[in-house]
Amino acid sequence: MKRIVVDAEVCTGCGICQLVCSVHKTGQWHPALSRIKIKQMPEFGIKVPVVCMQCSNPPCAVFCVMNLIYKDPDTGYTMRREDKCIGCRACEIACPFSAAIMDPIREVVVNCDLCGGEPVCVAYCPEGALLYMDEAEAGDKRRSRLGLKSGEIFPRGECSGRGS
Repeated sequence: MKRIVVDAEVCTGCGICQLVCSVHKTGQWHPALSRIKIKQMPEFGIKVPVVCMQCSNPPCAVFCVMNLIYKDPDTGYTMRREDKCIGCRACEIACPFSAAIMDPIREVVVNCDLCGGEPVCVAYCPEGALLYMDEAEAGDKRRSRLGLKSGEIFPRGECSGRGS
């Protein structure tokens, strides 16, 4: 299943992803209406986009008191029956990633639905910090990047701590 993968190292925190998401989903140019949020992490000197992780067994679905959150059988995406949401926020509290978001105008909780398979935030990210790829590709990309970094620290053939 494809999902949005964040490359926090290249994200500048510009907020364009939030703005295009809010326009696409609500017709309004306001980051508070976006389904992707920029989390500031000053202790690490980074800003990280936070988006629904499309969990295989979503805690938000388990805690939804109205049983309105489900996995789409065709796509595997985490979906909501927003028209029936009572805005109790139990799912928002249950989300370990803070990706369930209260829509302050409609007073319902929403999450990223990957724009039906064509995420607008990914298309407009100027730095390429948001990628839409399947889980295996994301793992390969991370391993490749880590391999390059460790290669810079420990050039091939050299190793620390092995007594060589």
